[in-house]
Amino acid sequence: MIFQKLLDFIKKNKKFLLWFFLGSSLLLTYKILYNCAYHEVIWQIRCIGYLAFLIIITSIFMYYVQSKKIILANIFLLFDLILLVEIICFFLLGLPSCFKKDFSPPKVTEDHIAKHAGSVPYADSVYSALLVKQNDTVYNVKYSIDHFHKRITPGHDSSKKNHSIFFGCSIAFGVGLNDDQTLAYRFQQESDQFNSYNYGLSGHGPNNMLARLKYQNLSKQVVEKNGVAFYIFFFDHIYRSIGTMSRYSEWVFNEPYYTMENDELVRKKGFKDGRPIISKIYELIYQTNIVKYFKLDFPLRLNKNHFDLVCEMIKESKKEYQKQFGNNNFYCVMYPSHVNWTPEDFKSFKDCLTKKGIDYIDLTQYIDYSYKYTLGGDPHPNANTNQLLAKELMARYLKLKQ
Repeated sequence: MIFQKLLDFIKKNKKFLLWFFLGSSLLLTYKILYNCAYHEVIWQIRCIGYLAFLIIITSIFMYYVQSKKIILANIFLLFDLILLVEIICFFLLGLPSCFKKDFSPPKVTEDHIAKHAGSVPYADSVYSALLVKQNDTVYNVKYSIDHFHKRITPGHDSSKKNHSIFFGCSIAFGVGLNDDQTLAYRFQQESDQFNSYNYGLSGHGPNNMLARLKYQNLSKQVVEKNGVAFYIFFFDHIYRSIGTMSRYSEWVFNEPYYTMENDELVRKKGFKDGRPIISKIYELIYQTNIVKYFKLDFPLRLNKNHFDLVCEMIKESKKEYQKQFGNNNFYCVMYPSHVNWTPEDFKSFKDCLTKKGIDYIDLTQYIDYSYKYTLGGDPHPNANTNQLLAKELMARYLKLKQ
């Protein structure tokens, strides 16, 4: 009986089965070629995949039309239309390749710092960094890392009685600069009071700062018990700390994930495993041609909830610093940037900081951040810029403490 029904189905739907078999064969070919590709999936392989899906989806659509199953037919028609837009964008973008990416968590032990605080450099190491553009060397420097996975600030002076701790991203870390050219070092040189400690790292945001302060008691790493902490804030930190699709897919997938629940800040592992559904969707669509052509990112816009989440992370970081060092000298430093805030966003963020009792030093208007303040072929600040801003930061800090 079942066999006879199968034969009847085959006889009745020969065209559908033929097209479906053709599409499935192409899909199998695509999968084999995709798996054989090491890192880059070239446009020819992608074309085979698009053709396979187009044939399969269209054949299923036609089958449901013939079967008069209108709702199912419309669903697959929608899939077909989306796929056609994806293919059109593929050609408009010039047949780009796509790239394989491993979003797996780092293979480290449970007590490793990267498991708790996110990405960190290797302890007791020296990194060489070279950037060449159009046969010109933009920078050729070395980054020295100490036993505590932080960048070394040379020139420690035991006669100085205060610390200045710097948190932040590549700006605080000093990408493209030697150890004696960073903002932390230049601040240290501005006074006979401070020894600087640089906990910044490329790609970091307030989530990394908070996770590190939660995991480690920094007072055991910092010699001086009195001093000040500066969180060097850059507007992109908001996108990083909420894990937008672009930032997630580029580098923050294994960074600390915080969210608000019942008006409380909660840590939920990393972005990859702390919000698995959203993160998986991001992984699936971030390289689609529709996303690339229309330059889409999700969430589409920042809102006050995002600002509140970021400010809550900064607030909790301040609390941890107070607990470890016993003082209230924690400041969010708004760094000059080539990224333009909208006046509304800037006001919302500053209002949020004030509401949560976070002191800030606004340097955004101190210089008109332009090419002369950068490394030239790289937008990061140069040594002279750090010297200029360290002097201003010192002046404003001392004025606030008067």
